[in-house]
Amino acid sequence: MEKPFDRIAPYYNRWIGRFMSARMDRMAEMLACSPDETVLDLGGGTGLFARRLVDRCGEIHLLDESLRMIEQGACGKIRARHGDATDTGYPERSFDWVVLSDVIHHIREQDLLFLEVARLLKPGGRLLVNEIDREKPLGRIVGKLEGLVFSPVYHIGFKELSDSLHRYGFTLRQLVQDAWSFIVLWEKSGG
Repeated sequence: MEKPFDRIAPYYNRWIGRFMSARMDRMAEMLACSPDETVLDLGGGTGLFARRLVDRCGEIHLLDESLRMIEQGACGKIRARHGDATDTGYPERSFDWVVLSDVIHHIREQDLLFLEVARLLKPGGRLLVNEIDREKPLGRIVGKLEGLVFSPVYHIGFKELSDSLHRYGFTLRQLVQDAWSFIVLWEKSGG
């Protein structure tokens, strides 16, 4: 069955690459991984962001539900695979970093997503989130426009996300907000 992103896979890097380039640079700065750390770009589509991490991090994994997006993202230094963000199939505590960039609002069962991310991260692991903020007026407009193309969407606000992630043992480490969105870095508690 065709997924919503299958249709735009051939054009995704051109469109999003122009619009999100400076934002992805900022995200890469926040994701200060070392060469011995393993990263999962969960719902990472074509690997546009994951490619920015090549030669900075150790292993880089990319998982997305759209086969056509994954085909665009496959390259020798990124381990790309098809899968479900709420049930990835990776072993527990596999990653030092998980990235959710423009993903959460495409997942209906967000609590299952957060539970899976908490399961995947090693103690002290970090989660980098880039998301539209429905708590901001401009964020609501951007969210409605995106909903016209990728219906349905399930937008979340920063406070709502914070409350959810705290329940799963995450602590806020860094926050960057603008008029319509946020980029936030979280750390998973040890144990």
